[in-house]
Amino acid sequence: MATFWSEKGSDPKRKFRFELAIPVANNVNDVIPVWTIKTVTKPKANVATVEHSFLQHTFKYPGRVTWDNITATLTDPSDPDLAKVLLKKLHKSGYWSPNAQSQQRAVGATTMSKKASIDALGQIIIRQTNELGDPIETWVLHNPWIVSIDFGGQLDYTSDDLSELTVEFAFDWADMRPGILDKQGK
Repeated sequence: MATFWSEKGSDPKRKFRFELAIPVANNVNDVIPVWTIKTVTKPKANVATVEHSFLQHTFKYPGRVTWDNITATLTDPSDPDLAKVLLKKLHKSGYWSPNAQSQQRAVGATTMSKKASIDALGQIIIRQTNELGDPIETWVLHNPWIVSIDFGGQLDYTSDDLSELTVEFAFDWADMRPGILDKQGK
């Protein structure tokens, strides 16, 4: 007797079957190793509610859509050194520490900008896969940039845990596409 979950094509999406593609450099094929990714939040859209009062009634209308930031937790290996990779992305975004005067002069006394931040990061893609590893749901984040980096929190002599990084990304909007996309999101 066939049951709902045993019918062809009815296997549910599983939380542990995913890939996160974050470019290491401008080459879209050079991404942070998938084995370093521990968790990632999927995009979340919010629709604002606009109220209109008329006499003793209030009517609600849908407003603008905004997207919440996503967060990824990564294991920080020594090779590649993800802390260093992410710090370089901040530098390419225009951030330099106050004591980095020689580096500022080398690139010009720059400050962060949206364009530089987007260009430094590249396109982020989240793929959920089936049991064979084939993509069944692909999220493409448009115009992402780094909002925050937690470089590992607390070190502890009594812990055997692996070092982790937590990165928060903002973006303008996301597209969800079924099936296979290349690393450029097309």
